Amino acid sequence: MAHLLEVKKHDRVPLSTWNPDRVLAEALAERERFLEKFPQYREYQRQIEGMLDRAGSSENRMAVLALLMEAKLIEMHDQLKDLNRLLQEVTT
Repeated sequence: MAHLLEVKKHDRVPLSTWNPDRVLAEALAERERFLEKFPQYREYQRQIEGMLDRAGSSENRMAVLALLMEAKLIEMHDQLKDLNRLLQEVTT
């Protein structure tokens, strides 16, 4: 799924002109465009939002996000190991 994300490079903006509300609005709009393009991820997004709503403070929300990302990285690592094993079997 990460290969579907688009990373935009922005020039450094002086802190005095940085508008967190605008940045948040842009991020939410980007998320909505992604979910419109890939509606199969809407339920997953609802689950994430439910966890974050119950997390409380912003520090707890960041901890929840870190745990979710770590779990997904572990899952991807396991899949990569399986793929590597399959490739080794094919080449021998």
